[in-house]
Amino acid sequence: MRPDVEIFLLRHGETVWNREGRFQGRLDSPLTLRGLRQALAAGRLLRRRLGPGLLGFALVASPQPRAWQTAVLLAEVAGVDPAAVRLDPRVVEISWGRWDGLTAAEIAARDPELWQRRIDDGLAEPPPNGGESRPAVWRRARAWLAGLPAGARLVLVSHGTFGRALRCVHRGLDPAAMLEMRFPNDRLYRLHAGGIEEIALPARGPSGGAR
Repeated sequence: MRPDVEIFLLRHGETVWNREGRFQGRLDSPLTLRGLRQALAAGRLLRRRLGPGLLGFALVASPQPRAWQTAVLLAEVAGVDPAAVRLDPRVVEISWGRWDGLTAAEIAARDPELWQRRIDDGLAEPPPNGGESRPAVWRRARAWLAGLPAGARLVLVSHGTFGRALRCVHRGLDPAAMLEMRFPNDRLYRLHAGGIEEIALPARGPSGGAR
């Protein structure tokens, strides 16, 4: 935990591949209409909570297009110059290697033994062809948090797996706790000295998928 920092953590809005149940990883797909609305709702909520311009808070996003677009939409309604969005490659999503862009059924058909091992132990083995394990994402989140300057105040737009890892690190939990967490597209998480506050976005229909 970093008691000297405050972070409003947001996942990108729902995407087409979220709806299709595809593992996006380092690939990308467009935001759906619901995803666009989620980004705008997050901007309005943060503007009400932090004031126009998100005073005192820097807006940081993963450079992956779905996160960057979410951050830009958020900025426009929150009164922040979209050009001020800082892109940070350290907060990108987990890589699924050759499984990026596939559904669970497609992975199981292509690599049945590897996929079964992944199901049996979600922490031990990274996906093939350069994939990243969940413990590796946890270590990346830990290094990112530790490297923030004292007193940092951020709005961070990131991804499902990285966001779960960051919440684990903030709470002092090991990577196994990631397996029990969710990070839907319609939630904000405030990481602060007292713990983590979950904040629901205004309801506009069901939330997106959990990948």
